[in-house]
Amino acid sequence: MNPSSPFAVRTVILLVIGGALLLLASILMSGFGDELSRAVGDAPAADRKDGAGYHAFKRLVDAVQPPGRNDADTLNNPAIVILTPTNTTRPEDVKTIVDRRISLANAAMEDSGDDEPFDRYPTLIVLPKWQTEAIPLAGGKVRRIGTVDMARIQKLVPADVDWHVENRENVGVSADYPEIRSFAVPDRPLYAVKGATVEPLIVARDGAAVLGQVGSSDTFVLVDPDLVNNRAMADERNAKAALAMLRAIDPEHDGRAVFDRSLHYTRGDRNLVKLLFLPPFLGVTLALIAAAILAGIAAAGRFGPPVADPRGLALGKRALIDNIVALTRLARRTAQAGERYADTMLEVTSRRLLAGEIPSPERLDRIHPGYSDIDRRLRDARSEHEALVAARDLHIWKKETGA
Repeated sequence: MNPSSPFAVRTVILLVIGGALLLLASILMSGFGDELSRAVGDAPAADRKDGAGYHAFKRLVDAVQPPGRNDADTLNNPAIVILTPTNTTRPEDVKTIVDRRISLANAAMEDSGDDEPFDRYPTLIVLPKWQTEAIPLAGGKVRRIGTVDMARIQKLVPADVDWHVENRENVGVSADYPEIRSFAVPDRPLYAVKGATVEPLIVARDGAAVLGQVGSSDTFVLVDPDLVNNRAMADERNAKAALAMLRAIDPEHDGRAVFDRSLHYTRGDRNLVKLLFLPPFLGVTLALIAAAILAGIAAAGRFGPPVADPRGLALGKRALIDNIVALTRLARRTAQAGERYADTMLEVTSRRLLAGEIPSPERLDRIHPGYSDIDRRLRDARSEHEALVAARDLHIWKKETGA
């Protein structure tokens, strides 16, 4: 352990690895959180046993089904498919199922003869009404926290409709469908929709449909789920009315029905994180992560002691001279250095060669010719190059004279 470090090497490694894993988990949760919530979140409405769920309705439907039925393939089943979307269900997911059922019905009609019966593939959409939340530490129990957003739920209806809120006294069964029984309507306003392409089966006085058929297709919408949820199924009249409703929707199969769960477990929206962590780009992402890990290992395992930063000003005479030259160049005074250098060298050389005489270039010429010319070139130099050439010649002159 390094005495200057408050952590051991193993502790630092564990902290780094743990932080990296938590960061990766956070990124994955931000990208796949919607899919995880669908997969491990609240149970589908058909399985929930609270008042707003449809567990009792599902048990009732299963109890009256013929033995030996095959419900493995729900969407391709000719029986009534009951959709129970939530307030978070995407309208396009509902429309995809409805369009598939309509296409199956059209294909069955084309394959059958003129007098032969064919499967109609009816679909019943039970719209949500109540928002719920789980009660902590209550074993999966939930409580209602209000009604859903009507504008959002309205988009789940595969038709152009207007939203209505009707009094229970104004709702009854349409005269065109006498086989439908009246429900024991709860003591609260009922939701309904009204549109040019929606034919009401359970209708309000103003023509809005609590239960309606969309166009000429076998797609039906139950707008208010309080007629068939668990709270409603506690009344025997509602249980009988619910079975009569299914028989009226699909009389050929005596109201045979299955509940769909695919809406609850649909895939989430696409985003950048999913693009990075799903094929075909998953390989590139793994390669980048591996490269980052190798780069971290290479950076952690350096060779030898750390290299100290160099001094701002180096030690020694040569370094001092280099610093002076650099500062002179920075101040753009190198052109004026020749005259001062000539004065200094004249004094130093005369002290060594003239033995107390007055310094003079001409006197030094008598000892060895050429000094006066070099002195003049130093004083007349107007560039660093000219001064450097004259100084080099002066150095040669001094070596020849032994100064």
